[in-house]
Amino acid sequence: MINLNRLKRTKRELRRIDWKTVKRVVSTLHHNARMKKSLLATTCSMGYDKCRLYIDWLEMMELIRKETNDDGYEELILTEKGRSLYRKKFNVENFYERRSHGIEDF
Repeated sequence: MINLNRLKRTKRELRRIDWKTVKRVVSTLHHNARMKKSLLATTCSMGYDKCRLYIDWLEMMELIRKETNDDGYEELILTEKGRSLYRKKFNVENFYERRSHGIEDF
């Protein structure tokens, strides 16, 4: 008989969202268009298991989607909502535009 309490404990899930990690994943996907999960984890300096937790969360939030390429491998792609998040919150150029003021602004 399977112990359900044990199953619940072994299933890992995110307890809190680290926005710096979300930024790394979204920025990496923005700059590389499509990536496999293992390459994304390596590029973001994350363990594969932790990266999968963030991938599942980002997919649930409709920021990324999974597509199968011609070779049959799953690739991750930013959705329009994910690209919008990148442009509004994570794009460095927009950050400086929002923060900088010229002399004429004062």
